[in-house]
Amino acid sequence: MSAAVCAGVAMAELAHAQTLDLTLSTPSVTFASADPDTTPSIAAAAVTVTYRVRDNAGGGWRITVLAGGDLTAGAATIPINLVTWTATPAPPFQNGTMSQTMAQTLASGSGNVQAFRNGTVVFRLENRWTHNTGIYTTSIGFTLVAP
Repeated sequence: MSAAVCAGVAMAELAHAQTLDLTLSTPSVTFASADPDTTPSIAAAAVTVTYRVRDNAGGGWRITVLAGGDLTAGAATIPINLVTWTATPAPPFQNGTMSQTMAQTLASGSGNVQAFRNGTVVFRLENRWTHNTGIYTTSIGFTLVAP
């Protein structure tokens, strides 16, 4: 069993000339096949999240992640909440669990971030014998907002 996650990036801007930048080091994340007895949690390669928030005055900002659905391979599925992440530096980044129903906060702060800053995210899949063999996929949207 291996799983791939395709990542997308979106930015929401307000009408008063804010500048929000968000990029990812890779467009996909892959979990290798492994024996659940010896590898109960499969880590994917680290993803670098680069962001910048300008012209935000004292307002807050937030980077969220939202899955497009469970991991699927044909009719087989793996619940997306079996994918978790660890993220650094903390703060502004925080650890979490994927959801397909509610955007989860990956990082947050307030004010401006004038220079580009990086965070590192490592996604992990809970490895179970009940997962059917296959190549599973889903999409994950990363969004930077400064409401």
